[in-house]
Amino acid sequence: MINYRRSRNLRILYFVIGGLIILGFGFNIWQDQHAQNQLKSNYVNSSTPTIFVHGWGATLRSEKDMISAAEVSGDASRRMIVRVRANGHLSVTGTVKSWMVNPIIMVRMDNNRAGEVQYARWLTKVCKLLKQKYHVDQLNFVGHSMGAYAVIYYNLLNGNRSDLPRTNKLCVIAGPYDGIMDNHKSNQPTSGPLMQLWDDTPNQNRILPTGKPKIIHPEYRLLYRLRKNFPRQARVLNIYGNLGDGSNSDGVVTNASALSLGYILRDHLSFYQTFQAFGPKAQHSALHNNNIAVNKILTEFLWNKNYQDSSASELMQ
Repeated sequence: MINYRRSRNLRILYFVIGGLIILGFGFNIWQDQHAQNQLKSNYVNSSTPTIFVHGWGATLRSEKDMISAAEVSGDASRRMIVRVRANGHLSVTGTVKSWMVNPIIMVRMDNNRAGEVQYARWLTKVCKLLKQKYHVDQLNFVGHSMGAYAVIYYNLLNGNRSDLPRTNKLCVIAGPYDGIMDNHKSNQPTSGPLMQLWDDTPNQNRILPTGKPKIIHPEYRLLYRLRKNFPRQARVLNIYGNLGDGSNSDGVVTNASALSLGYILRDHLSFYQTFQAFGPKAQHSALHNNNIAVNKILTEFLWNKNYQDSSASELMQ
C-alpha cells in the first residue's frame, strides 16, 4: 500500500514538473512571437522591391551580408536574382509578386569591371524588365562603390520615365562620385578610359563652404550636368567611411569624393542624409561586410516606419 501511494505521488510529481516545463516552453515561445510581432510592427509592409547593385570587381557575395542582416531582423527577404551577362542579356532566378513583403532583388554583373556608365545602362534594362514583366511600379536602390555611382547615374539618366519603376529610396555606400584613390592596386585598369577614374589622392580635394568640391573630375561633371533630372520624390541616404588614420577616406574613396554627391542633389529632392562609419570597420570593402552600424542604418532607412528625417536640412548647406 505504501509503495502504491509512493508510486502515485511520484506520478503526480512528474506530471506537475512536466506541466511546468511545457508551460515554460509555451511562455518562451509566446514571448519570442510577441517580440517578433513588435519588431515587425515597426517596419513597413510594402511590396516595393529593393534592388542591390555591387561594385567594381565584386559579385553577389558583396551583397550577401547586408541582405542577410535584413532577413534575420525580419525586415525583408531575397526573392530574385537578375544576372546580367557580359553581352547584356538578362537571366532571372526567382520572382517578385505584389503580395510579397519588402522583397529584395540581387543584381549580378558578369562583367564586373565594365564601369559605372555601362552598369547604369544595364540597370536600365533590368528595371525596364521589372516594370514590363513583373509589374514593379516602385523601387528602392542599394549600391556599393561603383554600384553606388551607377544607381545615382541611372536615376540622373532616366528621371521619372513612365516605362521604368518610380524611384522611392536610395541607399548609396562608398560612392566615388568625384574620384577614386590611385592605390596602384592590381585590380585597377591600366589602360583605356576607365583608367582615368582612379584620379584622386588623400586630402587633395575638399568640400568648400558652398558644398561644392574644390576639384571637379570629369566623372563628377557628368553627374552634375544631369542634376535636374533626378527624381524629386526620391529619398537618399549617403553612407561613407572614415578610417580615422588621417587620410579622410575609407582607403579607396575619399570623404570629399563621397560627400560631393550632396552638391549635385541639393535643391533637386526632398530628403538627403549622410552617415559616417568611423574606424577600422569603415574600410571600403568592410562597409558591406557584416558591418553592424551600416546594416542597422540601412535597414532602418529602407524599412523602419519611424525613421527620423533629422538630417534633411543637410540639403541647405
